[in-house]
Amino acid sequence: MATLQEFYYLYLYLIYLQFAVLQRVEEMKLTANYHYQNQFKQVLFSAGTILSLASLFVQPLAVQALSTSTNTNYQISQNNQQFKKLPYKRLVIGSVSLGMSETQVRKALGKPLSAKNGYEAIAGKTRTLQYSGLTVKLLEDIKPTGKYFVYEIEATSSKYATVDGIKVGDNTSKVTRIYGKPESGDTTRLSYAVDYSSPTYFNFTLEKGKVKKIVCGDFLG
Repeated sequence: MATLQEFYYLYLYLIYLQFAVLQRVEEMKLTANYHYQNQFKQVLFSAGTILSLASLFVQPLAVQALSTSTNTNYQISQNNQQFKKLPYKRLVIGSVSLGMSETQVRKALGKPLSAKNGYEAIAGKTRTLQYSGLTVKLLEDIKPTGKYFVYEIEATSSKYATVDGIKVGDNTSKVTRIYGKPESGDTTRLSYAVDYSSPTYFNFTLEKGKVKKIVCGDFLG
């Protein structure tokens, strides 16, 4: 059975044949004698009538084929759209944002379950505040003042949502509906680019089509 696209091409061909018939009629007026001219005109007129009726039958299918092709091309265009970088200010999880001071974090979330000091060779002293379902990592200020500022936030509990309302347990489709096309991703992870002067990440870990973990942060170094 012919496809819609084949009907579309057939419709174009029938139109071409109609113009060819009309052109042939005009040529016959100039070259054939009167007797044969009338015979040829009758034959060509019959052929033109058949072509016209055939084109009327094929036209709706051709229009449908053109519409289907247009919609398909639009969907492909939509799927191939460039991803957009997210504003840095949207990297907020559970009222904690990147760059927030330790004092601000404790004021917003209260006393952590634990506070562990560490050291990163490429960055310096670090501190990890552990809450139930939320891990906040901080880095000491460039000047050794004893003040720490957030460089990574990781949520594993639905208690802590992003500033846009995405939380652990939400469907993958909700993430892409809110944040759009990711910079990279598969069935286990979605990674979004961030519009900021230094390298920053914003990732969703997935499991069975749902968000399992949310993490955002600034690359150290």
